[in-house]
Amino acid sequence: MASLPYTAAACASVRADPAPGLLNYAAVHSCLLRADRRLSLPILALLLLLHFRFLAVAAGAHFSPAVSRLASRLRLSPSMAAVTLLALGNGAPDAFASAAALRGEGGLPRAGLAAILSAGAFVSAFVVGAVSLIAAPFAVPPASFTRDVFLYLVAASALFYIYLSAEIFLWQAVGLVLFYVFFVGLVFYMDLGAAGKAVSSAEPETTANGMGRAAMDLPVSVEHQKQRKVTH
Repeated sequence: MASLPYTAAACASVRADPAPGLLNYAAVHSCLLRADRRLSLPILALLLLLHFRFLAVAAGAHFSPAVSRLASRLRLSPSMAAVTLLALGNGAPDAFASAAALRGEGGLPRAGLAAILSAGAFVSAFVVGAVSLIAAPFAVPPASFTRDVFLYLVAASALFYIYLSAEIFLWQAVGLVLFYVFFVGLVFYMDLGAAGKAVSSAEPETTANGMGRAAMDLPVSVEHQKQRKVTH
Protein backbone atom coordinates (compact mmCIF):
# COMPACT_ATOMS: atom_id res chain seq x y z
CA MET A 1 0.00 0.00 0.00
CA ALA A 2 2.79 2.43 0.85
CA SER A 3 4.57 1.86 -2.49
CA LEU A 4 1.50 2.62 -4.64
CA PRO A 5 1.28 6.15 -6.07
CA TYR A 6 -1.64 8.36 -5.21
CA THR A 7 -4.60 8.07 -7.55
CA ALA A 8 -8.24 9.01 -7.16
CA ALA A 9 -9.25 5.46 -7.98
CA ALA A 10 -7.03 4.03 -5.24
CA CYS A 11 -8.46 6.50 -2.74
CA ALA A 12 -12.02 5.63 -3.75
CA SER A 13 -11.27 1.92 -3.49
CA VAL A 14 -9.88 2.31 0.01
CA ARG A 15 -12.83 4.41 1.11
CA ALA A 16 -15.27 1.83 -0.25
CA ASP A 17 -13.69 -0.92 1.86
CA PRO A 18 -15.23 -0.80 5.35
CA ALA A 19 -12.66 -0.25 8.07
CA PRO A 20 -12.54 -2.95 10.78
CA GLY A 21 -11.86 -0.33 13.45
CA LEU A 22 -12.88 3.18 14.37
CA LEU A 23 -10.39 4.76 11.98
CA ASN A 24 -9.58 3.71 8.42
CA TYR A 25 -5.80 4.00 8.45
CA ALA A 26 -5.52 2.96 4.80
CA ALA A 27 -7.77 5.88 3.87
CA VAL A 28 -5.64 8.22 5.97
CA HIS A 29 -2.55 7.11 4.06
CA SER A 30 -4.06 6.92 0.58
CA CYS A 31 -6.43 9.89 0.67
CA LEU A 32 -5.60 12.34 3.44
CA LEU A 33 -1.81 12.05 3.10
CA ARG A 34 -1.96 11.32 -0.66
CA ALA A 35 0.12 8.11 -0.30
CA ASP A 36 3.23 10.07 0.63
CA ARG A 37 5.38 7.78 2.75
CA ARG A 38 7.47 10.67 4.03
CA LEU A 39 4.34 12.03 5.70
CA SER A 40 2.30 8.93 6.44
CA LEU A 41 4.98 6.87 8.19
CA PRO A 42 5.94 9.43 10.89
CA ILE A 43 2.35 10.62 11.35
CA LEU A 44 0.96 7.09 11.71
CA ALA A 45 3.85 6.19 14.03
CA LEU A 46 3.02 9.17 16.25
CA LEU A 47 -0.63 8.16 16.15
CA LEU A 48 0.34 4.68 17.31
CA LEU A 49 2.35 6.13 20.20
CA LEU A 50 -0.63 8.32 21.08
CA HIS A 51 -2.83 5.22 21.23
CA PHE A 52 -0.33 3.60 23.59
CA ARG A 53 -0.50 6.72 25.74
CA PHE A 54 -4.30 6.58 25.85
CA LEU A 55 -4.12 2.91 26.80
CA ALA A 56 -1.63 3.60 29.61
CA VAL A 57 -3.75 6.44 31.01
CA ALA A 58 -6.91 4.34 30.90
CA ALA A 59 -5.17 1.40 32.58
CA GLY A 60 -3.70 3.61 35.30
CA ALA A 61 -6.98 5.40 35.99
CA HIS A 62 -9.39 2.46 35.83
CA PHE A 63 -7.85 -1.00 35.42
CA SER A 64 -5.08 -0.86 38.03
CA PRO A 65 -7.23 0.65 40.83
CA ALA A 66 -9.98 -1.89 40.16
CA VAL A 67 -7.53 -4.79 40.31
CA SER A 68 -5.92 -3.41 43.49
CA ARG A 69 -9.32 -3.06 45.15
CA LEU A 70 -10.36 -6.59 44.17
CA ALA A 71 -7.04 -8.03 45.34
CA SER A 72 -7.35 -6.32 48.73
CA ARG A 73 -10.97 -7.41 49.15
CA LEU A 74 -10.12 -11.00 48.22
CA ARG A 75 -6.91 -10.88 50.30
CA LEU A 76 -4.71 -11.91 47.39
CA SER A 77 -0.96 -11.47 47.39
CA PRO A 78 0.65 -9.62 44.44
CA SER A 79 1.67 -12.92 42.83
CA MET A 80 -1.80 -14.42 43.28
CA ALA A 81 -3.45 -11.34 41.80
CA ALA A 82 -0.98 -11.32 38.91
CA VAL A 83 -1.74 -14.87 37.77
CA THR A 84 -5.53 -14.44 38.07
CA LEU A 85 -6.92 -10.90 37.81
CA LEU A 86 -4.06 -9.27 35.91
CA ALA A 87 -3.62 -12.27 33.63
CA LEU A 88 -7.33 -12.20 32.79
CA GLY A 89 -7.28 -8.48 32.06
CA ASN A 90 -4.10 -8.58 29.99
CA GLY A 91 -4.82 -11.83 28.18
CA ALA A 92 -8.47 -11.27 27.27
CA PRO A 93 -7.68 -9.12 24.16
CA ASP A 94 -5.15 -11.71 22.93
CA ALA A 95 -7.66 -14.51 23.45
CA PHE A 96 -10.40 -12.73 21.50
CA ALA A 97 -8.02 -11.70 18.71
CA SER A 98 -6.66 -15.24 18.33
CA ALA A 99 -10.16 -16.72 18.39
CA ALA A 100 -11.25 -14.28 15.68
CA ALA A 101 -8.23 -15.21 13.54
CA LEU A 102 -8.88 -18.92 13.94
CA ARG A 103 -12.65 -18.83 13.41
CA GLY A 104 -12.84 -16.10 10.78
CA GLU A 105 -13.44 -16.58 7.09
CA GLY A 106 -10.88 -19.06 5.79
CA GLY A 107 -9.28 -19.42 9.21
CA LEU A 108 -5.71 -18.37 9.95
CA PRO A 109 -4.35 -20.82 12.53
CA ARG A 110 -0.74 -19.74 12.14
CA ALA A 111 -1.70 -16.07 12.42
CA GLY A 112 -3.73 -16.74 15.57
CA LEU A 113 -0.92 -18.65 17.27
CA ALA A 114 1.71 -16.22 16.03
CA ALA A 115 -0.27 -13.37 17.59
CA ILE A 116 -0.04 -15.08 20.99
CA LEU A 117 3.69 -15.74 20.62
CA SER A 118 4.40 -12.21 19.43
CA ALA A 119 2.32 -10.74 22.26
CA GLY A 120 4.32 -12.78 24.77
CA ALA A 121 7.59 -11.65 23.20
CA PHE A 122 6.41 -8.03 23.24
CA VAL A 123 5.49 -8.21 26.93
CA SER A 124 8.66 -10.11 27.90
CA ALA A 125 11.02 -7.80 26.01
CA PHE A 126 9.59 -4.35 25.42
CA VAL A 127 7.21 -4.03 28.37
CA VAL A 128 9.63 -5.49 30.93
CA GLY A 129 12.45 -3.32 29.61
CA ALA A 130 10.34 -0.16 29.57
CA VAL A 131 8.97 -0.78 33.06
CA SER A 132 12.48 -1.47 34.36
CA LEU A 133 13.76 1.79 32.91
CA ILE A 134 10.86 3.82 34.29
CA ALA A 135 10.31 2.23 37.72
CA ALA A 136 13.84 1.06 38.63
CA PRO A 137 15.22 0.32 41.11
CA PHE A 138 12.88 -2.28 42.61
CA ALA A 139 13.35 -5.65 44.27
CA VAL A 140 12.20 -8.90 42.64
CA PRO A 141 11.68 -12.04 44.79
CA PRO A 142 14.12 -14.55 43.28
CA ALA A 143 12.08 -17.69 44.01
CA SER A 144 8.80 -16.50 42.52
CA PHE A 145 10.55 -14.80 39.58
CA THR A 146 12.46 -17.98 38.70
CA ARG A 147 9.26 -20.03 38.99
CA ASP A 148 7.31 -17.69 36.71
CA VAL A 149 10.04 -17.48 34.06
CA PHE A 150 10.60 -21.24 33.99
CA LEU A 151 6.91 -22.10 33.64
CA TYR A 152 6.47 -19.37 31.04
CA LEU A 153 9.29 -20.89 28.98
CA VAL A 154 7.66 -24.31 29.23
CA ALA A 155 4.31 -22.96 28.02
CA ALA A 156 5.94 -20.93 25.24
CA SER A 157 7.90 -23.99 24.07
CA ALA A 158 4.72 -26.07 23.92
CA LEU A 159 2.94 -23.35 21.98
CA PHE A 160 5.90 -23.02 19.60
CA TYR A 161 5.78 -26.75 18.91
CA ILE A 162 2.07 -26.50 18.11
CA TYR A 163 2.79 -23.56 15.83
CA LEU A 164 5.42 -25.51 13.89
CA SER A 165 3.12 -28.51 13.47
CA ALA A 166 0.25 -26.23 12.33
CA GLU A 167 -2.27 -28.43 14.14
CA ILE A 168 -3.49 -28.91 17.67
CA PHE A 169 -5.15 -31.98 19.12
CA LEU A 170 -7.72 -32.15 21.88
CA TRP A 171 -5.27 -33.53 24.42
CA GLN A 172 -2.87 -30.67 23.70
CA ALA A 173 -5.57 -28.04 24.21
CA VAL A 174 -6.70 -29.69 27.45
CA GLY A 175 -3.07 -30.00 28.54
CA LEU A 176 -2.46 -26.28 28.08
CA VAL A 177 -5.53 -25.43 30.16
CA LEU A 178 -4.49 -27.87 32.89
CA PHE A 179 -0.96 -26.45 32.82
CA TYR A 180 -2.34 -23.00 33.59
CA VAL A 181 -4.47 -24.45 36.41
CA PHE A 182 -1.34 -26.12 37.78
CA PHE A 183 0.56 -22.84 37.55
CA VAL A 184 -2.14 -20.94 39.46
CA GLY A 185 -2.34 -23.68 42.08
CA LEU A 186 1.44 -23.64 42.54
CA VAL A 187 1.45 -19.87 43.02
CA PHE A 188 -1.35 -20.07 45.59
CA TYR A 189 0.37 -22.95 47.39
CA MET A 190 3.72 -21.17 47.61
CA ASP A 191 2.25 -17.82 48.68
CA LEU A 192 -0.16 -19.26 51.24
CA GLY A 193 2.58 -21.53 52.59
CA ALA A 194 4.97 -18.61 52.94
CA ALA A 195 2.29 -16.57 54.71
CA GLY A 196 1.56 -19.45 57.09
CA LYS A 197 5.24 -19.84 57.94
CA ALA A 198 5.52 -16.12 58.62
CA VAL A 199 2.57 -16.24 61.02
CA SER A 200 3.91 -19.35 62.76
CA SER A 201 7.34 -17.80 63.27
CA ALA A 202 5.81 -14.60 64.61
CA GLU A 203 3.67 -16.36 67.26
CA PRO A 204 6.54 -17.73 69.45
CA GLU A 205 8.25 -14.34 69.41
CA THR A 206 5.03 -12.64 70.50
CA THR A 207 4.47 -15.22 73.26
CA ALA A 208 8.05 -14.87 74.49
CA ASN A 209 7.76 -11.10 74.60
CA GLY A 210 4.51 -11.35 76.54
CA MET A 211 5.98 -13.77 79.11
CA GLY A 212 9.03 -11.57 79.52
CA ARG A 213 6.90 -8.53 80.19
CA ALA A 214 4.78 -10.47 82.71
CA ALA A 215 7.91 -11.66 84.54
CA MET A 216 9.24 -8.12 84.65
CA ASP A 217 5.93 -6.72 85.92
CA LEU A 218 5.45 -9.35 88.66
CA PRO A 219 8.14 -8.14 91.13
CA VAL A 220 7.03 -4.57 90.64
CA SER A 221 3.43 -5.48 91.48
CA VAL A 222 4.44 -7.43 94.62
CA GLU A 223 6.66 -4.60 95.85
CA HIS A 224 3.89 -2.08 95.20
CA GLN A 225 1.44 -4.15 97.30
CA LYS A 226 3.94 -4.34 100.20
CA GLN A 227 4.37 -0.58 100.20
CA ARG A 228 0.60 -0.10 100.29
CA LYS A 229 0.30 -2.43 103.35
CA VAL A 230 3.06 -0.57 105.23
CA THR A 231 1.44 2.77 104.47
CA HIS A 232 -1.99 1.66 105.70
